[in-house]
Amino acid sequence: MLRLFATGVLVMTAAIPASAQTLTTSIVATGLTKPMEVASPPGDAARLFVLEQRGIVKLIKNGVLQATAFLNIDSTVPEQTYSGLFGIAFHPDYASNGKFYLHHTTGTTSAIIVWIVEYTRNATNQDIADTASRRVIMRIASPSTQGYHLGGTLIFGGDGYLYIPLGDGGYTGDPQGGTRSQSMTSLWGKILRVDVNGDDFPADASANYAIPPTNPYVGGMSTVDDPIYAKGLRNPFRCSRDPLTGTLWIGDVGGTVREEVDVFDPTTEAGANFAWNCVEGTLCTSNANCSCPSASLKAPVYEYTHSVGLSITGGTVYRGCAIPALEGQYLFADYQNSKAWRMNLSTGSPVVTDITAQLAPVSGPVCIGADASGELFIVNHTAGTVRRITSNPAPPDSDADGIPDSCEVRPGDVNGDGVVSAADLSLILAGWGASGPTDLNGDGTTDSLDIGIVLADWG
Repeated sequence: MLRLFATGVLVMTAAIPASAQTLTTSIVATGLTKPMEVASPPGDAARLFVLEQRGIVKLIKNGVLQATAFLNIDSTVPEQTYSGLFGIAFHPDYASNGKFYLHHTTGTTSAIIVWIVEYTRNATNQDIADTASRRVIMRIASPSTQGYHLGGTLIFGGDGYLYIPLGDGGYTGDPQGGTRSQSMTSLWGKILRVDVNGDDFPADASANYAIPPTNPYVGGMSTVDDPIYAKGLRNPFRCSRDPLTGTLWIGDVGGTVREEVDVFDPTTEAGANFAWNCVEGTLCTSNANCSCPSASLKAPVYEYTHSVGLSITGGTVYRGCAIPALEGQYLFADYQNSKAWRMNLSTGSPVVTDITAQLAPVSGPVCIGADASGELFIVNHTAGTVRRITSNPAPPDSDADGIPDSCEVRPGDVNGDGVVSAADLSLILAGWGASGPTDLNGDGTTDSLDIGIVLADWG
């Protein structure tokens, strides 16, 4: 397979054939309290953050769960069945500005408020956050006394804007006769898109964001709909962005009969209508506010009945290195029935394979998320575990650091054999004075500075 080095050189390396790979899991963290999601900052594969529902963000660093929490806002976030700390997203410039964003709730079930807030990591210690840096981006009050279907995922798009998928705020059917998800005077049941780098509402301490001028409803009859980017969702609890294509994958939790997977291209489908409460899956409802079937309603790419599962956990498209057989496939789960699947759309029609036994034990899967390298993890809410999804048999890992040799990026490993040794030093000497793959620091010349990189990475 192809292996990418820091120099940008692609080298062929041996790997287990994709056809011979199945899946298994290895434990990463145990003893967690109702874990909800995992995520990594852009470009930082050493750090994997895991959210606990009670309001604590923990850090798994180089595969080890750290004793000190990255952030603890337990006193702010009530741990309830349908509320708590749900989602995290890191600013595209997190490496330089340290900013990250949380989706959490406050209030009792009858008076839930969703908060989208910004924090900044500690200025001198990247492994803890500055609790005092809290800044409110949005405050969204639940429109009813039910306090369910609150969404939970935060996603930065390739455009640098923050996407906020929200549910309809209801319990079973969309409250208020199905008007909420379809109404342009409500933010519920929508995907919102905001600019966290601006502030169009300086007089409002609970609204510290700007409206992207290309949002589809800007300039209409009301400013209420300005943040709305798409509509017609029931509860898009777990969503993700494919880093290769930029598409958003949405697991929309169904009502009484169907669960669905939606795929959304934000560059071409602004204003899309995912059809709730007009349609559940591909089944028309009796909602009088909608015309169904209709070409204006966006159909899911996949759906399953409640004989299969009862509460979809949207997952992630695999773009890692260690499991070539999974490339481009979407892994997702069902929380209530503790099942998991992979979906292959390469032929146009979805081919879905049950992988529950391969990922066992699966116990209340609440997230299938990726680290910065694109490798996948399954979060088991009821078991309190995070498990890494790996291939079976495991790929070679000569230095036993948990990263397959075929995926290792080592600045001094010039020949790509997974070891930095005299062989790499010889290549540096052979390329002395020239540019190209032996110019490890990219300054245009292979010289003593590049030897220093090899020696620092030796072994």
